Amino acid sequence: MRFGTYFGIPLKVNPFFFLFLAGAYLYGRLPEALVLFAIVLWHESAHVLMAKWYKLEVIDIELLPFGGVARLGALLQLNPELEWVVAVVGPISNVVLVFLSYALVPYLSVSQEWHDFFVRANLGMAVFNLLPVLPLDGGRILRSLLVKRRGFKEATGAIARVGQLLSLALCAWGGVLIYLNREAAPVFLFSGAMLFWSARQERKNASYIFMRYLAYKQQELRLKRALVGRFLVATVETSLGEVLDLFQPPHYHLICVCDLEGNNLGFVGELELIQAVFEHGLTYKIANVLK
Repeated sequence: MRFGTYFGIPLKVNPFFFLFLAGAYLYGRLPEALVLFAIVLWHESAHVLMAKWYKLEVIDIELLPFGGVARLGALLQLNPELEWVVAVVGPISNVVLVFLSYALVPYLSVSQEWHDFFVRANLGMAVFNLLPVLPLDGGRILRSLLVKRRGFKEATGAIARVGQLLSLALCAWGGVLIYLNREAAPVFLFSGAMLFWSARQERKNASYIFMRYLAYKQQELRLKRALVGRFLVATVETSLGEVLDLFQPPHYHLICVCDLEGNNLGFVGELELIQAVFEHGLTYKIANVLK
């Protein structure tokens, strides 16, 4: 649900977030919920600043009940090292807030109770976002490790399935806590349901992200009718990741594939290479794309 803009970036709020605020109000915890809202914005701002540092497109920011997600341009998934860096700064930013709170608390008139809540909230945010579930940071870090071997679509699907299993485990534990009459039960039930829905959406969006990039590149070709090209030469032993490292947008790249003796075996266009990356990963040999 569109809620406005944040420094010019579309800001969306997940429907579960409003349910979270309503539950906090009923339990008399609305001030704490608003503090969590501010912590989430801080967390997502770290992602946005890192993305801007690498000149990446930020599509939108969505706030979830126990975190958020900054959606970036599709090229990020083609660079797993970069996706890892952008993802990990979120939890790190929460740890930084914890250290700052301890450094500044002697100079601030804040009660010990509120300080303890602030510390727990930031540590909880960092730990929760490091869970290996998409679209959380832990899921993105894990995908950046898997995508090199299994390809973007397969890695996303595998992590989404793990996320759904983990979310069901959280819901089951919430059910146990209800039986034990524990106050934390709604938190586990709520977070489990939210994660199951989010993982399902990420799995469905994997193909969309790929098609979005191809559609953009194809549209650019149709509209401009001629693009500045860049010619690359690769051997049959060259991986897709090694070729991708040589890409220099906004050029359109054409790769000449040669055998080890230098004989020309054929050509691979940029769109063909990007499709192979999504399907097979960065370690896939470019010679297999020709076949």
